[in-house]
Amino acid sequence: MVDSGSLEIFRHALTGIVEEMGVTLQRTAHSTNIKIRRDHTCALFDAAGRHLAQHDVAPQHIGSLVSVVPRLTRERPDLEPGDGLLVNDPYAGAVHLPDVMLVSPLFVDDDLVGYAANSAHHVDIGGPTPGGIPNDSTSLYGEGLVIPGVKAVRDWAYDEELLALVLRNLREPDARRGDLLAQLGANRTGERRYAALVERYGAGAVDDHLEALFDYTERRVRAAIAELPDGTVHAEDALDGDGVVDEPVTIALTVTVDGDEMTLDFAGTAPENEGPLNCTPAMAFAGTMAVVMALLGGDLPKNDGFYRPFEVVTPPGTMVNPSRNRPVAGGWEVAMRAGELVTRAMADAVPERTIAGSKGIVANVAYGGHDPRTERPYVYYETVAGGLGARATKDGLDAVQTGFQNTANSPIEALETELPVVVRRYELVPDSGGPGRTRGGLGVRRDLEFQGEGNRFSLLTDGTRSGPWGLFGGQPGRPARYRVNPDTDPVEVGSKSTTTLAAGEVGSVQTPGGGGYGDPLERDPAAVLEDVRDGKVSVQAAAEAYGVVVVASADDGGVEAATLDPAATRARRAAIRDGRAEPGDDGAGGAG
Repeated sequence: MVDSGSLEIFRHALTGIVEEMGVTLQRTAHSTNIKIRRDHTCALFDAAGRHLAQHDVAPQHIGSLVSVVPRLTRERPDLEPGDGLLVNDPYAGAVHLPDVMLVSPLFVDDDLVGYAANSAHHVDIGGPTPGGIPNDSTSLYGEGLVIPGVKAVRDWAYDEELLALVLRNLREPDARRGDLLAQLGANRTGERRYAALVERYGAGAVDDHLEALFDYTERRVRAAIAELPDGTVHAEDALDGDGVVDEPVTIALTVTVDGDEMTLDFAGTAPENEGPLNCTPAMAFAGTMAVVMALLGGDLPKNDGFYRPFEVVTPPGTMVNPSRNRPVAGGWEVAMRAGELVTRAMADAVPERTIAGSKGIVANVAYGGHDPRTERPYVYYETVAGGLGARATKDGLDAVQTGFQNTANSPIEALETELPVVVRRYELVPDSGGPGRTRGGLGVRRDLEFQGEGNRFSLLTDGTRSGPWGLFGGQPGRPARYRVNPDTDPVEVGSKSTTTLAAGEVGSVQTPGGGGYGDPLERDPAAVLEDVRDGKVSVQAAAEAYGVVVVASADDGGVEAATLDPAATRARRAAIRDGRAEPGDDGAGGAG
C-alpha cells in the first residue's frame, strides 16, 4: 500500500527527471527551433511501454511518443544498455518527418526497467523544400528522409556510418548533428536519473508506486469526466485545400460522454487527401487529447492512467488515418483543427469552460536559400502565434500559441543574427479579434525581408477561407492572410505555397485572431474604448461591431486620447438592435 504523501513525492520525482531531460536537450541543441523555440519534448516509459511522465513543453508530442514507443520497443527485444532507436516514420506510429524521435532502453543491474524517449523538430529533414514542409507532396517519399526505427546508437554513441547517411540527406548537416547529439544527451540524463530513482526505492517499490500512480491518475480523470453532462455532441469545420486540390475539406468530430468515459470519433471526416493535408492517428490523438486535458484540468498527471477512460476513433482511409505512405507533412494543421473541434462540440454542454475558436492553425513557415554573409546555404522553420478564442468572462489572449502548441517566440534578434533576414514588421493585427461580449485575441503579422538571392518562402498552413468561429453571438476572428511585398506591390499567396524571393523582397504571414464570445453589444463600452486607445480595435470597428461611439481627434493625441460618447453609444446600440443601422451610418466617430 502506497500512502498519498509518498506517491506525490514519487510522481514529482518522475516529473523532475523528464524536465531535466528537456533542459539538457534545449541547452545543448544547435538549432534555434529547439534551443529557443523549444520544439521538443521528453518522456519516460516503463519496461512494458507504459507512459510514466512527460516534459510538458510541447504537448503535441504526447500522441507521437505514447504511440511509437510501445509499438517500436515490442518489435525490438534485442536492445542492450546504451542502445538507441531513431525513428520518424509516420506509419510506425510517429507523426510527420521533421519530428525525429530517439528511444533508449534503461537498464539497472542488467535488468530492463524502462525507456527514455524524446522527440525534437528538426528544421530540415531533406526533401524538395527547405524546412521539411513540402506543400504539394503526393507521397510520403516526396517529404524527406524516412527513418523506420533503426538501431542508430550503441554504447551511448551514434553509429557514425549510419549518421553520415542520415546527415548527407539533410541541409545544414553540422547543425542537424548537434541536435541529434543533444537528443542523445537528454536520454543519457534520463538513464542516469531513473537508475538512481530505482536504486533509491528498489525495483519492487518502484513497481508498486507506478501501479498506484496509474490507478490514482485514472480515478482523477474518470471523476473529472463524470462531472461533464452525459450525451453526444458534434462539430465540424472545413480546412483550405490540401495543396494539390484547391477545394475545402471537412473534418468532423463527435464527442460522447458516458458516465466516466469519453469517446472522440472522427466519423464523417473527409477521405484522405492527395496532397499533404493528412494526419496520422497519433497526430489526431495528440490534437484532441491536449485540449481535453485542458478542459478537464491542467493539474492532472500525464501517464498511462490518464488515457484509460478515452477512446479515439480515426476511420481508416480518412485524412485522420490515411493509407500507408500517403503524405502527412501538413498533418499538424489537421490535428490543430481537431483540437479546436473539442471546444466547439462541448460549448453547449459546458459553456463556462469552453472557448471560442482560436487561431486554428499551426502556421508552418520555412525559408531557405543562400546566405550572402557566409556563402553557405541556410534553412529555418518556425510557427507563428495568433489569437486565442474569447472565454465566458475573459478576452482571448493576443499573440499566443494555442491548442497543443507551446513553442516559444522566435526573437527578432536571434533571427537577424543567424539568418540573412530583416524583420520589417512584428506586430498585432488590429481588428483581427472576433467581436463579442468578450473579444477574441489578436493575430500576429510577421514580415521578413530576405537578403541574397534564391530565397524560398514556403507555407504549409491554413485558415484563409474562414475565420475562427465565435460562440453564443460572438463573431468570427479575421482569417489568415499570406502575402509577398505587402507594402509595395502586394501579392496574395496561398496557405500552401512556395515563392522564390529576390534580395529585398518581403514575405508576410498574418495569422487569424480568435473568435468572440457573446453578443458584442453587451461588451462594456469602457473596454471597447481601452481597445481603441491600445490600437487593437479601430474607431470604425468600435462603432460597427460594438455600437460604441469613440471620438478621436488628431489635434489632441489621436486614438490614444480618444473619448467615449455615451449618448451616441446608447443610440447606436439601440439602432443596431432594432436592425436600422448599416455600416457607415452617422455616429461612427473618427479623426477630427
